Amino acid sequence: MFCARCGQQIPDAIEICPLCGREATLKIDPSRAAPAPATAAAPGQIQWPDEPATIGPPVRRPDLKGVGGWLLFFCISLTFLSPLFMAIRAWGGGFGVANTIDFVVAGFGVLVGIMLWNVNPRAFLLLWIYFGLLALFFVLALAGSFVGSEEQNPNEIVILFRGLVYIIVWFLYFKKSDRVQATFGRNL
Repeated sequence: MFCARCGQQIPDAIEICPLCGREATLKIDPSRAAPAPATAAAPGQIQWPDEPATIGPPVRRPDLKGVGGWLLFFCISLTFLSPLFMAIRAWGGGFGVANTIDFVVAGFGVLVGIMLWNVNPRAFLLLWIYFGLLALFFVLALAGSFVGSEEQNPNEIVILFRGLVYIIVWFLYFKKSDRVQATFGRNL
């Protein structure tokens, strides 16, 4: 016999499927003749009318849905504070190649921050790119400071390591946060 829920072959005359843990036979209630709205099931899975439709993993903390807490702090810092600090630093140091790259990264960060703030589903793709670019810039700058023939400034190296720690901490936040999972339906 085959399980009516998962479709796998199971021993005959068994009530609970040992593979999926649900009832092996389908009981049809004629009083519920109204058709259920069609929902998309996962590939290879049958969506039955009496089962709730789920898309992605269940939300761990639905009370945290929305941009707030650390997620709001990240959006504010990416959208407002980061460009402000870039402008202050460029004002004092002139507009060289390094400052131009900083402005481009800060502009991209503003875009990512706005998309996260608006709970845009494409924000995670841009967030991956943003974290990747920042990590690449910090690693290249660290490598350049160690390879360069001039004397190394310890303050610059500390700032670069802080930047890497910044990326790692925020990446882990987006990977593990219950608020991010409740707001976006998934983690990074």
